Amino acid sequence: MARHNASPDLHSALTQRCERIRKARSTVPFRRGEHAFGMFIILRGTVRLDFGVDGAVAVASVCGPGALVGLPATLTKRHYSMTATVMTDAELGFLTSEALEGLLREHPEFRQELRGVLAAKVARNDKVKKARLQ
Repeated sequence: MARHNASPDLHSALTQRCERIRKARSTVPFRRGEHAFGMFIILRGTVRLDFGVDGAVAVASVCGPGALVGLPATLTKRHYSMTATVMTDAELGFLTSEALEGLLREHPEFRQELRGVLAAKVARNDKVKKARLQ
């Protein structure tokens, strides 16, 4: 299972600000190519992130509790690069880009941690892109 998790302090700050929502299995919170409207923190259950390309190459990962999904697109206010699909009934915390920006203004110490999470995601995405080209 892929790990894109927040530290306990960041996790606590995110969950205090998020809107808690339940999503049934097979629900798609966001699709690749959609304009970002926010990010999710997985509180319970699992979510599959998929580039939505030929299944011959492993281009998906499954994330569990604590994982941050949709973070890069939310921070950059661009389009999601992956499709998120709920694999098991889940409880997710949802934050808009504005809510995330507010948190980072109030707690600038979390910026560095989120950079680390983003760096790990970018490194994984680069590996996937290389695999797609082969």
